[in-house]
Amino acid sequence: MVAAWFRISVVFTALLFFGASEAWTKTVFLGGSQTAGWDYVGGFEGVINKGMVSNTTARILKSLSPVVRMRPEKVFILEGVNELWSPNASILARYREILRRIGQGSPKTLIFVQSVLPVVNRPDLSNDKIVELNAGLKALCAEMPHCLYIDLHSHFAVNGALNAGLTSDGVHLRSEGYALWRSVIDKYVTLSNEELTRPETLAGLGVAPPPAN
Repeated sequence: MVAAWFRISVVFTALLFFGASEAWTKTVFLGGSQTAGWDYVGGFEGVINKGMVSNTTARILKSLSPVVRMRPEKVFILEGVNELWSPNASILARYREILRRIGQGSPKTLIFVQSVLPVVNRPDLSNDKIVELNAGLKALCAEMPHCLYIDLHSHFAVNGALNAGLTSDGVHLRSEGYALWRSVIDKYVTLSNEELTRPETLAGLGVAPPPAN
């Protein structure tokens, strides 16, 4: 009887601390307004969307502790376009710290780093810099345990820029853009981590296996 009461108490405490929907979450999305937009087009079932307008890797770092405490099965990250004014090396350093903190606090979490999307008709933003940043993200993810890099960029790019038919303002996506995004990441969201990390699955996805701890 005491043991049963203790288990109920632990569950109730978790619900109070994290909120009912977050206590049992398996997947968390982190990012800026592009990620936040999933809430308006119908996101993935069972996913906690932490995307925020004007988000940056620095802000993600500041708000990361509650996410780590959730011990999620998966974390998807897409960020960078809001901070292209910053040197790529600085962005990558913050990404490294995000990955390190998740790996340290929740070592069973599988982290998916999604490439930054291209832009179009935005002279204030550099597609060349985005390509360089993505190369750095891919290399960084290859170094870190439990990290898989997802190439979104090539699916959205036309002649090196964002497909104009997928965007409303050169950065943010129309519903057609989210449909394309879903088609790329659906398998990563829906397959279990055990399935995803099998060599044959990774080979079929064209993804290198994450490095061992």
